[in-house]
Amino acid sequence: MFDIAWSTIKNRKGGFVAAFIAVVCGSAVITACGVLFVSGLLSGVAPERYAGATVMVGGRQTKDVKENFDPYYAERVTVPASVAEQISRVDGVEKVVRDHSVEMTLQKDDGSARGEPVPLEHPLYGHGWSSAALGPFELAEGAEPGGAGETVLDAGLARAAGVEVGDTVRLSVGTTPQDYKVAGLVDAPGGGLDRQSAAFFTDARAAGLSQRPDRLTAIGVLGEDGTDAGELAGRIEAAVTGTDVVAYTGDAIGDLEFLDVGQSRGFLVMLSASFGGTALGVVVFVVSSTLGLAIHQRRRELAMLRAVAATPRQVHKLIGSEVLLVAGAGAVLGAAPGFLVAGLLRDAFADVGVLPADFELSFNPLPAVAAVLLSVLGALLAGFIAARRIAKIKPVEALSESQVEKGELGRTRKAVALALLGLGLVTSIVLPLLIPGQLAIAGAGGSLLLLMVGSALISPVLVQTTTRLLTPLLMRSKVSGYLAAANSTANARRLSSAVVPLALGTAMALMQLSMLNTVEVTAKEQAATGVVSDYVVTSGTTGLSTDLAQKVRAVDGVGAVTPVARSQVLITYVEIDKPVSNPFSAQGLEPRDLDRTLDLDVREGSLDELRGDTVALSRIAADTARLDVGDTADVDLGDGTHKELKVVALYGKGLGFGDVTLPHGMLTEHTANQQDTALLVTGEDDGGGAGGKVESGLADLADGTPGLVVQSPEEFGAVEQGEFTQQSSTSLIANALLILYVLIAVVNTLVMATTGRSREFGMLRLIGTSKQQTRRMMFLESWVVILTAVVVGIAIAIPPAVGAALGTTGQPIPYVEPLAWGGIVVFVALLGWLSISLPTRSALRGRPIDAVYATE
Repeated sequence: MFDIAWSTIKNRKGGFVAAFIAVVCGSAVITACGVLFVSGLLSGVAPERYAGATVMVGGRQTKDVKENFDPYYAERVTVPASVAEQISRVDGVEKVVRDHSVEMTLQKDDGSARGEPVPLEHPLYGHGWSSAALGPFELAEGAEPGGAGETVLDAGLARAAGVEVGDTVRLSVGTTPQDYKVAGLVDAPGGGLDRQSAAFFTDARAAGLSQRPDRLTAIGVLGEDGTDAGELAGRIEAAVTGTDVVAYTGDAIGDLEFLDVGQSRGFLVMLSASFGGTALGVVVFVVSSTLGLAIHQRRRELAMLRAVAATPRQVHKLIGSEVLLVAGAGAVLGAAPGFLVAGLLRDAFADVGVLPADFELSFNPLPAVAAVLLSVLGALLAGFIAARRIAKIKPVEALSESQVEKGELGRTRKAVALALLGLGLVTSIVLPLLIPGQLAIAGAGGSLLLLMVGSALISPVLVQTTTRLLTPLLMRSKVSGYLAAANSTANARRLSSAVVPLALGTAMALMQLSMLNTVEVTAKEQAATGVVSDYVVTSGTTGLSTDLAQKVRAVDGVGAVTPVARSQVLITYVEIDKPVSNPFSAQGLEPRDLDRTLDLDVREGSLDELRGDTVALSRIAADTARLDVGDTADVDLGDGTHKELKVVALYGKGLGFGDVTLPHGMLTEHTANQQDTALLVTGEDDGGGAGGKVESGLADLADGTPGLVVQSPEEFGAVEQGEFTQQSSTSLIANALLILYVLIAVVNTLVMATTGRSREFGMLRLIGTSKQQTRRMMFLESWVVILTAVVVGIAIAIPPAVGAALGTTGQPIPYVEPLAWGGIVVFVALLGWLSISLPTRSALRGRPIDAVYATE
């Protein structure tokens, strides 16, 4: 059977080339998703400042969720200082090093109170001098810090700042500056620090700079000579009681040193898992459509086989062998480019800031193997479905079936199509009304494939309907129009194979654009209308020191000050009988005078009760976690601290300001820097020049405070906008890859469908139809295909867009950018027309008689 299959492939390259290209590209997409997934599990960054440690001990940075992904905490999980004493008693431990790390900014001492900031390529952290042994850092010049007013800088930082031993530098924690004398310089291990800069202080000073001296950033362990790092790590984890710690060794220490690496790995696992499932569905759908058209074009040949006594089993075996050969070769060849695609995706994600620029992918062969298997299995399934009808018809009916397409669709096909369309509508529109929140938003986005498959099953009917509507226009061209109308009606199944991928590409692009625009526009509107203060105070440093709010309140004319802190929390709830912990953006607020500075559009409850163990939730977060006012929310704060919080209010402006609002002190206490992001300032309402006094006072305060910036509410962009931009960009990048694949499939399918009609073109020319009339016929047919695809694409894009709008904004009207939608429609129409017209011209170049007999 394989010999016959191979002979068929060699002599019918046109149809199989299209299927081959679809499988190659599909295998590349699946491989890329697999590489990202494996990289999320295995990849990382080598340690720098902890490179000399045998073992590093830190808090567990993930929450253990049974039967689900373990999400990462947004803030560093610190370790109680008492743990160091327990570790020191473990066999094989030679020395225990306590590490306090504090993010700082550097200003040159230019004689002013504010200081000139030094632009640095990497973040700067301050540490205790004893932690220099973990590098190990070696003193290159000067001496170690001898008092609270001295510091030692790494040599790279000193060069960037242009300072030497004996100079004075100003280092700030938030907006609190302190002048230090540079006592010495150290050389970093390995020739320099690539991801950070370091300043060392006395251990006592480092503990004082940290907001929690009773807790450590990490604990370094130097083992005795000959001690195995892995065994020592196991003994340490077993010895530590009373807290959940993780012992890291080798390159895994980089996850502890650089939190963004671990968080990036978690991001890749989540993204590739969700995106990979969608990609696999799209690939199988496209390959199925391409193979269906290829087999449809061979129905006369397959009918002949049935007429000469070939059994249905033999027909299935033949088609299965052909598909296995084509799909196997295509899947193997597509796997190698998949690694390149994964690298391009990594670069794109790094450009928008969701991955570190130095994050390396793990190029493991397993994704390629999985892609080959999935691509081949998907193609075999698609081939089986496509061959099913031709294989089961009776031999006597085979030849007549091959000449004219069956007019009516089967009852089962119609029933399945209607069921899928109904399920798609329910998932996209009804679900957000019944079960709002993130699940409904995800369901609305996923409903596109259900609607597309349902539309594909009845696509011949859609083509016939479009043809009937366009027939009066087509008949204006008597010969070409008549032929186009007759062909479109009689060969609706063939044309539907060209309509399906074109409609899918249109729908994906329109839905994605609508969903992103709806979220972005709504978030901006909420941010613009939510800040009702007169001024916003922000910082160009690591943040605003929490004592700055009192200084601002002391400014003459200030009536209300609301400090705003930002972080991310996890809310745990049950979703479809399974516990999940999802991250939500969070802000910390003081309820005092909040109505004078911020309007969150409170729907239920009151923010005046935001004190103690309480929380306010956005409508989206509350709907997602099935919570209401008075309920108890299961919340893990940014540093992993677990809280059971009473819900005291629900509000509407979650997209602009975050989905979770906590008491200010609770949130800041559990962030790494314990600093504010902004201060919302409103002047006294005395009607007598308070505004001028406030503005002047804030300007004077900014002149004496490093990094302080005073803005108007119009200039202040909500902090969430940066996060939404990253989320939007990430979604765009991932979906752009799928849309590109679909566009390749569109061209592929349309070219195959057109070139497969060479014999038909030859017959038309032999009975007197001119080249111009034939090209005109195909031009008119192309508009049947394009209009059907565009209408179907728009029709199936609207329900998911409406559902997503209901889930995110509570309103059923999504944001539509007319020019963008028009541009997509024009691009799709141009792509479809070129993919039909160019192959038509090529097919008409030869002699008609050659075209008629060449395909026999």
